[in-house]
Amino acid sequence: MLRNILPILFCAIFLGACNNNPENEPKGKIITYEESDENIPNPERGLYSQTYYTSADLTNYANANGINNLRKSSYKMTLVLHSYYLTDYMDCDISQEFLSRLDSNMNALRNGGGKVILRFSYKYDYSSTGQPWDATPEWIHKHIDQIAPYLQKHSDVILCVQCGLIGVWGEWYYTTNFKMNPTTDEDFEPRWQVLEHLLRAVPESRQVALRTPSFKMRYLKMRGMEGALTEEEAFQPTNKARICGHNDCFVSSSTDVGTYNGKADRAFWAEDTKYTMMGGETCEKCSASNGANALQEMAKYHWTYLNRDYRESVTNMWRTDGTMDTIMRRLGYRLYLEKTILVTKKPKAGQEFKVYFKLHNRGFAAPVNKRDVELIFVSATDASKKFVYPQTSVDPRFWLPGEHTFTLAFNLDANMEGQYKVYLNLPDPYESLHNDPRYSIRLADENMWDETTGYNYLTTINVQ
Repeated sequence: MLRNILPILFCAIFLGACNNNPENEPKGKIITYEESDENIPNPERGLYSQTYYTSADLTNYANANGINNLRKSSYKMTLVLHSYYLTDYMDCDISQEFLSRLDSNMNALRNGGGKVILRFSYKYDYSSTGQPWDATPEWIHKHIDQIAPYLQKHSDVILCVQCGLIGVWGEWYYTTNFKMNPTTDEDFEPRWQVLEHLLRAVPESRQVALRTPSFKMRYLKMRGMEGALTEEEAFQPTNKARICGHNDCFVSSSTDVGTYNGKADRAFWAEDTKYTMMGGETCEKCSASNGANALQEMAKYHWTYLNRDYRESVTNMWRTDGTMDTIMRRLGYRLYLEKTILVTKKPKAGQEFKVYFKLHNRGFAAPVNKRDVELIFVSATDASKKFVYPQTSVDPRFWLPGEHTFTLAFNLDANMEGQYKVYLNLPDPYESLHNDPRYSIRLADENMWDETTGYNYLTTINVQ
C-alpha cells in the first residue's frame, strides 16, 4: 500500500513534474529553438557612441558609413548620442547652417542604420567657458521652435530626446538664467515651461528624458510610488507617459551624485521605468560601481542604453571583470523564443491558422518605442509568393523581463497552397524603416535570423 501512496504524495508536492501539461499549453506540433549567447546589434538598445556638435565648428558632420561601422564593431552598437551645443546662439537665432547640419546628421543616421539620443544645450564646461551657462528662457523657447520641424521630420530615427537646454551640459544644475537650487513651485515654473514646450516639439511617439526622478515627480505633483506610471497609463500621448529619465552618474555614489534624494525616488523610478526609457552614463568610480551592483541596478531600473566610454575608469573595470559582456547583451530587450506550438496541425487555405508562442525577455527592459508584429509566409518554391499577416493582439512594449506566452490566430489566404516557410517579423512601424532589416528585431536564437529580410525563421508548413 505504501508503494502506491508515495507516488501520489510525490505528485502532490511536485505537481509540475507529474502533470503532462503543467503550463496549460495548447496541444499541437511543438517546435523548440536553441538560445544564442551572441551580442546582437538590435535597434533601439545597447551601448552608444557620443559625438559633440558645436556652433564653433560647423564642418563636423555625421557619416552613414561610420554609423554602420558601429554595428559591425565588437560592441555591436546601433545607437549614438548627439549633443548639440548652441554656444554662439545664446542671444540670437540658430543659424541655418547649424540646422542644416542637424538635418544632414539625421539623414546619415537613417542611411547608416542607427538611431539617436538627442540633447541640446549651451555650454560644455562650468569652469573655463565662463557665464552665462545657458540662454534666457525667451531664447530657449525660440530655439525649440527652430528645432521642432527637424524633430518631427526625423522622428523615425530618434530613440528619445533628453530635455537638456538648461544648465551646463543640459543637466539642469549649473545654470545662469534659472534658479540653480529651486525649492518652490515659482522657482520650478520656468523649467516646466521649457519641458512642456519641448514635449510639444518632440513627436508624440517619442519620450523626453529628465535628469532625476524628483523632477518628474515634482512636475506631476506626485509623492513617491502613488504617482508611478501604470500599465493602463503606459504609452499614451500624455506628459506622464512620455516623460522618461536619464542617469548620468550611474553607480557613482550612494545617491548617484544627487540623482536620488532618498528611497522614494528609487522606488518611483524602479516602477516608472517599466514603461519609460532609462539610460545614461557613469561619472565617478566608487564602491557602488562594482559589476555585480551595476547589473542589479540596471535590472531594477530597466536600462535601455549606456555610454560605451564614459567614465573609462568604470567601463574599463567592467571590461576587465566580464561585466561589460553581460551589459552589452542585456541592455534593453533580449528576446529568446523557447518554443512555438502549431495548434493548427493541418493548415488549410482560407481557414484559421493558430500558433502558440513561449518567449523570454532576458534583457533589462522591454522595447519602449512602438513595434509591429507580423507573421510572414513565404513559398518554399517561389520566394516572390509572400503573405504578410499583421498582428495587433500583442504589443512588444509590454514584454517586460521574464516569460511571455501568447497565441496568434488568423485566416490564411484562400489562394495559399503548398509548402511555406513561416517567419516572425518585428519591424519598425515607420514606413521609412519598415522594410529595412537593420531596424527589425532579431530574436536571441540560433539559426533563425535572415539578415537580408530581417525575418526570424520559425518553421516550414504544408498548406492544403
